[in-house]
Order: sequence, then C-alpha cells, then structure tokens
Amino acid sequence: MGRDLAPLRAFGPGVRILDGNQAFEALNRARAAGDAAAEAQALAALDPLLREADVVCMSFPMLRDVAARAPRLRWLHHTQAGVSNLLSTDVWGAEHVLLTSGRGYVRPTAMAEYVIAGALTFARGIHDGYVDKSNGRLDRTHYAQVRIEGATMGVIGLGGIGKEVARLARALGMRVVATRRSAASRQAGVDHADLLLPPWELGELAAQSDFIGVCTQLTQETYHLIDRQVFAAMKPSAVLVNVSRGEVIDEEALIEALGQGRLRGAVLDVYEGELDGKPPRPELMRAPNVVLTPHVSAGGSAPDDRLMRLFCENLRRFLDDRPLLNLVDRERGY
Repeated sequence: MGRDLAPLRAFGPGVRILDGNQAFEALNRARAAGDAAAEAQALAALDPLLREADVVCMSFPMLRDVAARAPRLRWLHHTQAGVSNLLSTDVWGAEHVLLTSGRGYVRPTAMAEYVIAGALTFARGIHDGYVDKSNGRLDRTHYAQVRIEGATMGVIGLGGIGKEVARLARALGMRVVATRRSAASRQAGVDHADLLLPPWELGELAAQSDFIGVCTQLTQETYHLIDRQVFAAMKPSAVLVNVSRGEVIDEEALIEALGQGRLRGAVLDVYEGELDGKPPRPELMRAPNVVLTPHVSAGGSAPDDRLMRLFCENLRRFLDDRPLLNLVDRERGY
C-alpha cells in the first residue's frame, strides 16, 4: 500500500497512526536471511504497536499469531488480493475480527499485462531466443511462432484481474473464454469474455484455449484445480500463465505434462510453497520451457493509490460502524 501515510493522518487526532513499516520490513529481511536474532529484534519492535492496535493493515508474509499479539484487534486488512495465507494464522479463527482484502484493487491491470506478456513471450519466440542465448548460438529453425490475433485466451477466474486479462486480450484481437465461480450456465459477452463457462466446464476451456491465464482465488475448491485431467484436455501447443497462487496448479501434473510434450510452456509468477518461504521445485527451475518470476506481476513504477483509497474508505466505514468493502467470507475462503 506504500509508506506514505499522509491520507491516514488526515483523519485527525481521533485516529492514532502507529507506523510499523520499518519493523515489518526488517522482519521480512531477517526471515529471508534465516537470522533468528534479527527476527526477534524486529518482533520486539512490532509487538508494542500491535498490542495497542484496534486495526491492523498488513501484507504477507502474515504473522501466524497476529491475533494473539494484537489483543485489541477488531479489524485486519490484508493488502493482497488473495487471503489463502491467512488460513494458517490465528486470525482466521478469530471470528470477532473483521477481515478485508485488496481483492480487485491490487494493480489488476499490471497483473493482466503480465499474463499477456507471458503469452507473447512464447507466441513470438522471445523465450526461444533466451534459450538460444543461454546455449551460446542462435538457431531460427526451431522457433515455433504463432499469432496472438485470432488465438483464444482462456481466463480461469473472471474476477478483477481476469476481467483485465480479457479486456487486454480482446484489444489484441483474441477470442476470450473464461470461467467464473458464480456462473451457473454458459453465457456470451460477459465482462469482455466472448464465452463465460460455469466452473465445472474447465475442461472445455482447456480444450479451446491457446493460452490460459490462471487468475482465480486459492480456496479449498481450487486447490490443485489444474490437475492431470485439465492438462490432458489442453492443446499440446498451449501456454499456461499463473498469477494466482502456486497451489492452484498440481505441479507434479504440470512437470509431467511439460516433460511429455503435452504443453508448450508455462510462465509462473507463483509456485507451491512460495508463501511459506520454500524454493521452487528443481524440475521447474531446470525446465527450458518454464519461466519463473518471484511474485512480481503486480509491480510497476506508476503510482497506484487504489489500495490506500480502499483502506481509507473502509476506515471511515469502520469509524461510522458501517459495513466494510471487500469483507472476507471465511466460509467461501476470500
């Protein structure tokens, strides 16, 4: 959400702002380095702030015992779109604590651009060029370029990010097929998608798509949603781009499909175990037809104040005892 807290200070003396950015960043650095002493020091700096807080605004990695550390906590805002990493924290079971997320506000256009870029990387042979460069010679005979225009983009999860993927894909002349959790039947012309399918027709989306963008939330229903059955339905020329959560894809099935030539390639901004600090599988790191990035699809130099505006609007609602926007449904999982 950024470190500029001026919009929050505009609420006046009735709202005391406790800035934990520096301590939280120090905590993340310590955990990444495996420095237990530095981690303890960062937590010692955070704890006095959490003990006083009625409201906490926090990103990942989330503290697993945040509710215990913040006994006055009434509302926690998670700045990320997905809240799957809250499932393993004590705040998920603390029903008295309101949970909100940044769903639909976390740079959906930037993440959609990443999906399009991933598709173009394979479609226009850019990935082949990288492989050639790594091998020390250029060989144009193996470049299997395809046109984006006229191809089909599959969007799994036509939500905030998925709608932007569909919009950009349509602007490039692509046909868009999508799924949405709430869709009860096939529909034409919905939110830039030429065809919206109910979730149980995922296999049909896989069969029709030349490129597939995974944009769905991670829930119990979507864990390993992209499994062997879905990979079997895909075209062998298909490219899979994941900006959701790594656990949405069964990576064993992905590695198998890539190794057997049943999938042209994958572009992964996330992977299984990423939010727990685990490294990617060695098979994915070694695979020449896999592009891996460290959860950067929402990045960008252009300022984006939508997250701050969402939080400020919700803070006004919280102070006025009105319903909050983007309230997390614990049963649904997002």
